[in-house]
Amino acid sequence: MENLGIDFKLLLAQLINFGLFFFIYKKFIAGPFVSVMKGEKMKDAQRKKMNEEVERQKEILAQQEKSSKEEIHKKTEESLKAVRHAAELERTSLIAKAQEESKEIVKRASKQIEDERHQMEKQYKETLAKMSVMTVEHALKDFLTEDMQKQVNAKVLSNLEKK
Repeated sequence: MENLGIDFKLLLAQLINFGLFFFIYKKFIAGPFVSVMKGEKMKDAQRKKMNEEVERQKEILAQQEKSSKEEIHKKTEESLKAVRHAAELERTSLIAKAQEESKEIVKRASKQIEDERHQMEKQYKETLAKMSVMTVEHALKDFLTEDMQKQVNAKVLSNLEKK
């Protein structure tokens, strides 16, 4: 093979060099690089898994928040209905009380007016009787005797009492 220009010693040295280079490359360069790449793939897979878990947790939290808001809204509505109902009952009660009080005031005012009317009628009759007696005394003083004046006064007073 020497005729072909191939030197076995050189070929053997190159094969040994290539073998050493391949061994060193595989042991110190390719091996750690492959293990780093596998580690990165695993980390990437874990990150994806964690992201999916985070997204799932976000969805769960969003649903819980939505249901909590709905529950709070329902409770608020129920509370408002209860307060409105209580306010309506109170309003009805106050209206009824005010109506009772107004009826009582009207009743008292009517009674007071009636009392005042009776008192005025009584005063009117007394004043009328005095005026009648005075009129009879002054007008008929010269024409009637004292007994006759008393009889006329008694008659006028009895007629006023009948009315």
